[in-house]
Amino acid sequence: MKPVPFARVMPILFWICRDEEEERWLVTVEDQVYGEYLNEETAVLDAIDLANDARATGGTAEVWHRSNTSRLY
Repeated sequence: MKPVPFARVMPILFWICRDEEEERWLVTVEDQVYGEYLNEETAVLDAIDLANDARATGGTAEVWHRSNTSRLY
């Protein structure tokens, strides 16, 4: 049995969260802000695009919503 490559075991996690102070939505990855958005829908769509890009290159990726800890994609 072949070992599974490490990159495929640990998914990249994209988180959607609201910044109450600045009245904006954020997409974060590995605790770093990737992008700032005026609305939640745009943040979610961009995070899904990022996850698709990661998957297209052989990685694994997930999109989560921080406020209710639900997996969106």
